[in-house]
Amino acid sequence: MTNSQAMLFKRGYMNIRNTSLLVPLWFAGVACAVFWRVLLRGEVLYYGDIMLYFHPVLAFEHRWLSRGVLPLWNPHTLFGQPFVGNPQEWLFYPSTLLVAWLGAERAIAWGAIVHLWLAGVGVWLFAGRLGYSPRSAVLAGTLWTLCGAVVLRSQHVGILQTLAWYGWSFWALEGLLQRSNLHSAVVLSAVLAMASLAGSPQMWHMLLLMLLAWVVYRWRALEAKLHVLRWAIIACAVAFLIGGAHWMPLMELLRHTDRTHPPLAELVFFSIYPYHFPLLLAPNLFGFPWQGNYALKVFYWELAFFVGIVPILIVLARWRRAQAQERFWKWAVILSLWLAMGPYGGLYWLAYHLIPGMQSFRTPLRWTAVTDFALCLWAAWALEQVQLDKRWWRLPLALLALAVLWQAFGETFARAVAGGMVSEPNTLSIALQLADNIGSALWRATAMVVLAVALLSVYGGWRWWAAAGVTVAELLWIAIPANPTCSPEVFTATPQISVALREAGQRLFVPDTSPIWLKYVNARDYGPRDEDTLKRFRETLCSNIGMAHGISEASGYEPAALRNSLRKYVELSQHGLKNTELLRHVGVQAIATGNDAEGWKVTLLPRPGARAWMAGTGERVELQMPTPQQVVLIPRGEGTLVLTDSAYPGWRAFVDGKPVRWQVYDGAFRAVAVSAHARRVEWRYAPDTFRVGLFLTCMGLAILTAMAAHALARRSSAD
Repeated sequence: MTNSQAMLFKRGYMNIRNTSLLVPLWFAGVACAVFWRVLLRGEVLYYGDIMLYFHPVLAFEHRWLSRGVLPLWNPHTLFGQPFVGNPQEWLFYPSTLLVAWLGAERAIAWGAIVHLWLAGVGVWLFAGRLGYSPRSAVLAGTLWTLCGAVVLRSQHVGILQTLAWYGWSFWALEGLLQRSNLHSAVVLSAVLAMASLAGSPQMWHMLLLMLLAWVVYRWRALEAKLHVLRWAIIACAVAFLIGGAHWMPLMELLRHTDRTHPPLAELVFFSIYPYHFPLLLAPNLFGFPWQGNYALKVFYWELAFFVGIVPILIVLARWRRAQAQERFWKWAVILSLWLAMGPYGGLYWLAYHLIPGMQSFRTPLRWTAVTDFALCLWAAWALEQVQLDKRWWRLPLALLALAVLWQAFGETFARAVAGGMVSEPNTLSIALQLADNIGSALWRATAMVVLAVALLSVYGGWRWWAAAGVTVAELLWIAIPANPTCSPEVFTATPQISVALREAGQRLFVPDTSPIWLKYVNARDYGPRDEDTLKRFRETLCSNIGMAHGISEASGYEPAALRNSLRKYVELSQHGLKNTELLRHVGVQAIATGNDAEGWKVTLLPRPGARAWMAGTGERVELQMPTPQQVVLIPRGEGTLVLTDSAYPGWRAFVDGKPVRWQVYDGAFRAVAVSAHARRVEWRYAPDTFRVGLFLTCMGLAILTAMAAHALARRSSAD
């Protein structure tokens, strides 16, 4: 380590040590301010992906964890799907303990508070290690906590959990680069393992690429390069071993799904466009869904990458004069925004074909999370150095002129544009609403830019505190209403129809959920959040919600669905309503349909379906499911016993306790031949990928424990 590196490390260590426990308490206060309704009123998060996917899945997980069973298979969606290895689940991540303890809805809400706190503390530690002043390091963590890419991700639990480890990962890596020893390798291994298990493969993949870029940036300044490389490889290897129980089953799942290589044409919708960039200055340019006036079809939290107007002006002021590490953050901003533009931008097309793993993700605009990470660290570093001159007053004057012009001609322009579009009957009302949103956003942006330029143009120690305070207030103005809450009683009510379906053990079929989703979970409007409205939504049992009540579906949404099961669902959607025999032969007992949200209803079939039956005779076979990964059947004579659950490697069949070979039936289901004397058929899910992965995880934990013990012993002997 060079003298300059040693001084930098010492300065960062002293910055952290001198602040004691006050800074972690500050970040706890910020997280509690955002989710104050959770803390003070006992409410829970509900909107978007929480209601439609994460709560049902975690409710299923809680039900079995509370009984002491680790669920490896999910029998409730699309004829059954793997649960261990699901790319949007985190069975081996510590927040699973929250699910087991608090239940799904409270675990999601309190997990959001914990991970918002983790996000801020991690970036603060990283900034301190880089030599930021104490207050600049705190500001960097606060900006990251409240920026759009993080605070609005409570809608997607796995993404928020993974983003929370970005700062920690850079902190651990920088620690290894500054002091390449066993202790640093242990810390890096533990942090990377946590990030890899947090529940978002895309954000984890992006993090790895960022860390690699940081190593390349720091490489020339390192003296003992081979020493650093050796410890880095060891740390990464141990982290991947610890994640084996998740990643090995995931690799198997990817072989049986069509999600791995989406065509580039499908990615265009999930890309950022030039007209989205003004959201950095005017986050309400297209309205807010919690105000019911959002004008775009892409969910707001996917496009939320604001960091505050003051930080943006700071970065713009330093753009041409970026020095040292500022250049890294500058290029991180440029390249991440370029990647977020998706296929039409060109760089993503190149990365799609050259970088392993890029082909598995379909949302390029999530690269804006990297943009925010770089902006937060850059702006916090440069705030103490920026002094705007008089020329910067041209910006608010230009915005003022634009706001006046839009006030005068915006409605006329909107009417002219809407007049040439007849694709939707409400085009004019949407255009007028958008015009009103743009006008309000321009006036707000003008006022905020005036305030920001005024603050950054003056001298005095109070300027830093005023600029930081204005930024925090601006970000909280969006963060708090963007995370709506409701009473936990919404999730405890059980629809009566679910009782009959659960007791019969048969399936629900939902051929089309779009009408009900468009009413309750559309992108443009959060809608009412009163208890009665949300209970009515859950009573519809639209796809996935039944999972929370133990109901199995021949339909449903999975991020990486088994291709054969998904094809069977499509076939039933096309022909099942006209031919109910098709539904009965896959165990469907009820259908949820409706031409619109108001007419939605759940109808029981006159004749119940048969989830298991004897081929040839069609005689129904009763089944029992003691655990999610165990199915017991009592055969009815000689022949082929068909179980209309998804065929997937890892399932094993036993006839009267003896293992037998099984076959795939109708391209998607499982079947086994039984003799006339057979009395019991049992299916057990015990995939080899999980066994091998669990072995790797245990081995990784053992290695990490041994490394940590050795590092502590060496430190004790040195003392």
